Amino acid sequence: MTGRIRIDGQSIPFADGQTVMQAASGAGVFIPHLCYHPDYAANGSCKLCTCKIDGKQVSSCTTRAVDGQVIESNTEELNSERRALSQMLFVEGSHHCPSCEHSGNCVLQSMAYKLGMTALMFPDFTAGRETDASHPDLLINRDRCIYCHLCVRASRDSDGKDIFSITGRSENKSLAINTDSGLLKDSGITVDDAAANVCPVGCIIKKRDGFSKPIGQRIYDNRPVHYNKIKQPSLPDLDREPGRKLRVATCSLAGCFGCHMSFLDIDERIVELTEHVEFDRSPINDIKTCSTQCDIGLIEGGVCNTENIETLREFRDNCRILIAVGACAISGGVPALRNNVDVRELLEESYVNAVGIDNPQIPTDAELPHILEEVSPIHEVVKVDFFLPGCPPPADAFWQILTDIVEGRQPDLPYDLMQFD
Repeated sequence: MTGRIRIDGQSIPFADGQTVMQAASGAGVFIPHLCYHPDYAANGSCKLCTCKIDGKQVSSCTTRAVDGQVIESNTEELNSERRALSQMLFVEGSHHCPSCEHSGNCVLQSMAYKLGMTALMFPDFTAGRETDASHPDLLINRDRCIYCHLCVRASRDSDGKDIFSITGRSENKSLAINTDSGLLKDSGITVDDAAANVCPVGCIIKKRDGFSKPIGQRIYDNRPVHYNKIKQPSLPDLDREPGRKLRVATCSLAGCFGCHMSFLDIDERIVELTEHVEFDRSPINDIKTCSTQCDIGLIEGGVCNTENIETLREFRDNCRILIAVGACAISGGVPALRNNVDVRELLEESYVNAVGIDNPQIPTDAELPHILEEVSPIHEVVKVDFFLPGCPPPADAFWQILTDIVEGRQPDLPYDLMQFD
């Protein structure tokens, strides 16, 4: 028996017994998911694949396709809920992408990018679960587990070993090893087992394999995981007079300056760029103040102190288009790792308790900027027009977004320029 369902207005065929997810996947229509895998029975645990089917929200991976079903998937309402779920997974686990061995090969990371998750909207409460490094070839970082049950299903159904299980609830929930010792080394798992290769995040990783793959060989650097199109703002009218160059300003807040270095990697193309733009405030030309007539502002780094806020607001007031550049500007990045530490404790550790301090005191000079309690991404302080992700974004991405704007096109980075770390 066969029939047809309609997903976001598109008619999709299905075979008897297929779920909505299977039918959509067979037709090349992507529904966001984390715990679904075509080789294993549906689990329905992540809820990222929730769709509105005939007006009711249900998991598409466990719902059978029925002839005539009307299904909504790629809607702002559902994608907003998916973003919130992704954010919850990030703050509940140790998901710091630039330092993770699976960056670029991580489904959770890719989902977050494609769903437009540019910041964490919930406080971090990583539980600090135990890491198991007992196995000679594999390591388990339990703080990265998203409880998709894929390793449980793979070990049971493909490997026939039943090595993994999920125990506990809430913050006590954890990935368990079904051995008397509770250690992976006593489980009989090998690097060739399906369970060792199915993890969608950086929880189960192979030793001596981390960070070894060039960028071009990382799965999600080569292909998108789905085709949901994130709505971008319209390019404002820059009202250019014939022959007038666009004014571009750049600056770095709390960051490493790596984004500026990547920008300079456009190499000789910067000469071609200067035929169409002139630089205002920027370390490129050592101009320290921003004029009131800038067209484009490029800002890297998170918001760490009161001086950052002042600089950022000046750029927002003076630039018609503001672009958040890099992971620190978009999500807080590495500077935001200090958000779990009390600022007073941090200052005392640095200026009072540190080894070799001759005059232990916290600096109080009135000209020093006040450190904020938390580092924030820039869009939490001012309105941002466009985001240029990466740590740092590649030089070609800078070239693409600037030439698009210069030529009056809506910026639309191709997928291979959307870096994951």
